[in-house]
Amino acid sequence: MTLLLHHLREVLADGGLTLWALLALALALYGMIAATWSRLSPLSRQLPPNSPPPSPPSLRPQVHHFYATWELDRLAWVQRRLPQIGVLIAAAPLAGLLGTVGGMLQTFRGMAIGRKVDQFEAVSLGISQALVTTQAGLVIALPATFLLLILRRQTERLKTTLEAQLHRDLSATLLRPS
Repeated sequence: MTLLLHHLREVLADGGLTLWALLALALALYGMIAATWSRLSPLSRQLPPNSPPPSPPSLRPQVHHFYATWELDRLAWVQRRLPQIGVLIAAAPLAGLLGTVGGMLQTFRGMAIGRKVDQFEAVSLGISQALVTTQAGLVIALPATFLLLILRRQTERLKTTLEAQLHRDLSATLLRPS
């Protein structure tokens, strides 16, 4: 455990400020994914009852209003967060690229130093920063991309189920004898 913490400290030091920014981005991204997931998961069990409301066709607007309100109250919260998650996912590799550029600048600065010992150390630190931040950006973005796809699929599935149920209930109110 101590060795792992020591290695983690070294990696964070090698990555510089960009790696700390990537860490903050990862916490925000995965926190938002977890919050969205926890809000979406129980929604399928909270769908309105699957039976037509006992109302004549004249109350058709109230049936539609009931479903629209349910969708706006519950499902819209999830749908508003999906694009935000997508932006955070796209930002992770770009922040990694920023760290790469910073590391390469440090590498070239180290190559410009006159003494061989200092030059070697500066070059290796620059390359380390470049590689660590690039890797961190990709490690953050790749799993989050798959989680976002799952969230989108579940959201669409829930929306389709809700629309089908709405159409069933509206049809039942139209076909019900007055």
